[in-house]
Amino acid sequence: MGGPVEVVTSDRGAIVNASFVRHASQFERKVHAVAPGVWCHVGACLGNSTMIEGKTGVIVVDTGDCIEQSQRQQADLKAVCDRPLSALVYTHGHYVFGSRTWVPPEMEGRVPVWAHPEMMRNTSRIIGDLSPFMMRRVAIQFGLHLPADGPDSMPHEGLGPFFYELDKYRPTTGFVRPTHTTSDGMATEIDGVTFEFFHCWGDTDDTLLIWLPETRTVINNIAWPAMFNIYTLRGELFRNPIELLRGLDKILELQPEHLVGVHGVPISGRDEIAKAITEYRDTIQYIYDQTIRGINASLSPDELVRTIRLPESLAHGRLTGQHYGELAYHVRQVYAGMVGWFGKDTVELHPVAEDEEARRLVALAGGEDAFLAAARASMEKNEYSWTAQMAAWGLKNAGPRAAEFRQLKADALRRMGQVTTAANTRSWYLTQARELEGLCDTRVTPMKLVNAAMVRQMPARTYVNGLRFSLPASVSAGGEKTLHLRFKAPDSDFTLLLRNGVVVIREAAPAAGQVVDARLAMSFDAWARLVGREASGAELLAGGEIQAGGEAAITNLVLGIQ
Repeated sequence: MGGPVEVVTSDRGAIVNASFVRHASQFERKVHAVAPGVWCHVGACLGNSTMIEGKTGVIVVDTGDCIEQSQRQQADLKAVCDRPLSALVYTHGHYVFGSRTWVPPEMEGRVPVWAHPEMMRNTSRIIGDLSPFMMRRVAIQFGLHLPADGPDSMPHEGLGPFFYELDKYRPTTGFVRPTHTTSDGMATEIDGVTFEFFHCWGDTDDTLLIWLPETRTVINNIAWPAMFNIYTLRGELFRNPIELLRGLDKILELQPEHLVGVHGVPISGRDEIAKAITEYRDTIQYIYDQTIRGINASLSPDELVRTIRLPESLAHGRLTGQHYGELAYHVRQVYAGMVGWFGKDTVELHPVAEDEEARRLVALAGGEDAFLAAARASMEKNEYSWTAQMAAWGLKNAGPRAAEFRQLKADALRRMGQVTTAANTRSWYLTQARELEGLCDTRVTPMKLVNAAMVRQMPARTYVNGLRFSLPASVSAGGEKTLHLRFKAPDSDFTLLLRNGVVVIREAAPAAGQVVDARLAMSFDAWARLVGREASGAELLAGGEIQAGGEAAITNLVLGIQ
């Protein structure tokens, strides 16, 4: 792992890299007074919430990942300025799921909610198409399968103290959709306060950089308290470093006196901000430029990871520590984002199947006993990565010593998790170690993001689109089928063509004379409860809230009836 590492035990019993523990000090739950009439709340969750005092009330920027978190933010913020809410602003599609705390149903439509015009599209993708995948991976990345205390616990998440505190509450999401959208460079007055909005990519392409000229304050989602995550292990769209640089250069151009981030503590002082942002943006450019330089020199992703290192002037910047992700992940992502997955060795084009590779390697080593002995010898020499790799081959070989290989891999992963400085790495290593030991099951997600209230806030197509991925290809094996899906209050129609193993969705009723093989009609509220798993398809059908006709096999699949 690159030489001796100082490992300590945290106050909650985590065995962890000492520098990772020290990084936690900034995430104390606290309201920071940034500038006159501007406060930033840190420490209730992964993302901060910022409050700006207006003429008649307060404008709140971001609301946490659930109602329970936003309630904590709201209580602390009201202790410093207990005025009514004038408006909400979302910096991007994350940290919006506690907004119902600030805008209860009876206030909806009476409080302006500002966001980037692409925010709803991105939110629909995350909580619609990719929801099962993302929830599984988010739970792993943020250590939700790990214990709250003890050697395998998480002292913090690199960008904030935690994602959810599952030992204290089960998160409830409550989202209020935007009522107003911004344009790039737009200036507007919200409750007597001048806001300027710039469309500057952060970890999403729906990110707003907010400039408050009266207090010379920037609110941003690019400069984090750790090296920017060009790649996140949970999987995301490519975060193009060139786009990131534009936002950071805009911050330098504005010369703010106060810098508020979606993550981390605020920074005040023009010179301090300029230095920190310069180091941060140069780190991102360095990663991009050196990766491109290596690509042009015909280096593979593995070769680039082995050769690219930050210069000393950037490695120890105020905001450039590897406490969230790691440099190696970002180098690989730039490579993949620019030129795709293929390196340069054509063996990669059609590799030997993993199980076959493992069987042959074990045989070459002289059999399973000899292979296990060699793996254990590597563990004794603290060659944890190589031990984990050998144990993985031993497991895939599926011989009688599989249980021993499983534990050996868990032991190696745990040791790597204990020495890393990066939260994401620690979470993944320790979670897989515990899963190998039978202490958790990552197939069972320990939290729920989508509920009926969430479905009601999204466009109808968001979850209808999910049928493309949930309906099996075999539905149309015998020929094309047509399903008419009808919602009431609000009214909308969808025609689904099931053909060639795909589902083609048209946001309209079937054409006159078109043959329809199956029909479903229901209120949109019933659909929301079905998708949010607050009622089963069988219950709604039996209660008359859903009307079905035509081929029962198709309608039952849509309703999740076995």
